Amino acid sequence: MTMKYSIIIKLTILSGLIAIAASCDLLEVDPVIDPNSPSTAGVLNNATAGELQNLVSGLESVHRNYNNGTSDWWSLTGTISRELYYINTSDPTFAIDWLQLPSRSIDAEDNSNFFVDASGYEAPYGAIRQSNLLIESVQNSENVTDTQKNGYYGFANTIKAYQFQMPLMHQYQNGIRVDVTFAEPLNPGGFLNYDNALAEIRAIADEAATQLQSAGTEFNFDLTDGFDGFDTPASMLEVNRAIAARLAIYAEDWQGALDALDDSFLNLAPGQGEAELNAGPEHTFAGGNDQFNPYFFIPDANQNLLIVPNPALIADAEAGDGRLDKFALRSSAATTPDIPALSADYQIDVYNSATSSMPFIRNEELILIYAEALAQRNQGSDLADAVDAINIIRSAWGLPDFASTDQNAIIDQILEERRYSLWGEGHRWIDMRRYDRLGDIDTSIDGGRVATQIGRPQGEIDWESFSGNN
Repeated sequence: MTMKYSIIIKLTILSGLIAIAASCDLLEVDPVIDPNSPSTAGVLNNATAGELQNLVSGLESVHRNYNNGTSDWWSLTGTISRELYYINTSDPTFAIDWLQLPSRSIDAEDNSNFFVDASGYEAPYGAIRQSNLLIESVQNSENVTDTQKNGYYGFANTIKAYQFQMPLMHQYQNGIRVDVTFAEPLNPGGFLNYDNALAEIRAIADEAATQLQSAGTEFNFDLTDGFDGFDTPASMLEVNRAIAARLAIYAEDWQGALDALDDSFLNLAPGQGEAELNAGPEHTFAGGNDQFNPYFFIPDANQNLLIVPNPALIADAEAGDGRLDKFALRSSAATTPDIPALSADYQIDVYNSATSSMPFIRNEELILIYAEALAQRNQGSDLADAVDAINIIRSAWGLPDFASTDQNAIIDQILEERRYSLWGEGHRWIDMRRYDRLGDIDTSIDGGRVATQIGRPQGEIDWESFSGNN
């Protein structure tokens, strides 16, 4: 990734961020300026197209930051849901807090200093802040046309809507701030409860869709090859609607999900293979001065730092399920003193190299969203059509067709397909919570408990106290 633009927030909580540099002055907001990138003052005052390009590239870069390490969002949520175990022997607190072991000092729901969870809060808000900087810079520029401006706005708001998912899923019923601007970092909006925050995030995605529809046929900026096939306003709209469909099922708006899918890159053709299921926009990694893919592991990787599937996932799989190819058999089982009963014969093997791209929303997920929305709507031929969608997935992975006319059985099967198809992509915890099934998660290997949500970060609590809002 070239022309990266990074921002370090110098207040404990500004617009929901909690990233402090040790030398910061209180109430001072000062971005770290890349020598190849414009200053904040410069881009907010009649930015050139080149300066705006730098901000776009910077947004693409920080868009990855919820997953820029092995201990980030997908590992955190996967461990909480027990679809995987994140082994990190450098500190037993990973196991204690994430698995809520009996030795924990406080439940996750009450823990305002939860261990290593920035990927679900600070990192997404960093990307949101970069989105807002881009939007406000475009607003103040006379060097781009109104049509071109809509392209910038539509892209930035699409990424913003995606990023807001993480803090909302992290905080759940605590609620989050959605009204956060770059221009007024010391005046963030108040906390919205889950339903209201989700409605606002969906509105951001919808606003982006309207902007993309008014952005002409080409963007006035370039994207990395992670957006190959999605680098025009029309194709970015398909990404936007895919994200909107995900948000709609979180809101249990089944018709809204189906409407969004109609304008997304959903592919329901029979006979699909892995390539078709993986179609979608991706995070890219170049190594060197850029990041490496944090979820690439060599065969028989050191068990001191490793991601392994829950052994129950392997044991429960249907014979011949090709989705098990995302796991590699180890020459010796992975173990850790932090979880004495864990003995994992398999490890993660999703990516081929340290620079492999990482899809952040895929056709396979869209097919399963389609099936879920139909099964929940349950009108006319919906159940039969949902089963057909399920079988697109099953056929692709070498499994026999599923058959049922019972709504509950079909929904159960969709959740089971999501368990395997979307393994390790940050869905299982949310899925089980959406269906009030957190209590069904087996914790017998580790003896812990399943957290419902994470406590509001201490920085947010301190900011509320400082600003007199509590």
